Amino acid sequence: MIKTNLLARPTLPAVLFTLLVLGGCASKDAGTDTSAPATSPETTQEQTANPEFDQLRKAAESGDVESQFKLGSAYFVGRPVKDLKQAEFWWKKAADKGHSMAAVSLAYLYTGRDDASFANRDAMLKYLNQSAAGGNPMAQHILGNLYFTGEHGVTRDPNQAKALYSAACKANYAVSCEALKKLQTP
Repeated sequence: MIKTNLLARPTLPAVLFTLLVLGGCASKDAGTDTSAPATSPETTQEQTANPEFDQLRKAAESGDVESQFKLGSAYFVGRPVKDLKQAEFWWKKAADKGHSMAAVSLAYLYTGRDDASFANRDAMLKYLNQSAAGGNPMAQHILGNLYFTGEHGVTRDPNQAKALYSAACKANYAVSCEALKKLQTP
């Protein structure tokens, strides 16, 4: 029998904070989004008072994908200020260039858990699939959970869940390895 804790996963804000501190991890995805580019939201004086932040923003504005991801993450965790519109903008720029961690971050934002006004199931699934296809083990695990439970518009498919858990486990994502063991136990 499968227990509910099989579906447990680390919280994305905790993972994002850790990635921000450790410098993040980039992963390229072959797919690209052809939608029109977003425009940058207004930046306040308070948001640009830090020289390190200014340097990060300049690198992001010049097109550096990793800087775009880090800038979005900084806004998400509140450095210098929490601004989910800025986080969305910069994560989308990076995700649309194939950054799989930015894509899974957008997927989380589009769950609406931090702010219901961002809830968008289709966008959440789009970016979650993009990140999983790009080899992101966290995205593979989360998508595996959705296939296992049949939630958020995903048709229940235990075989697909197992394949996604297996892919994430091969990347040493411990939670997926545990989920896979429990699925294989009679």
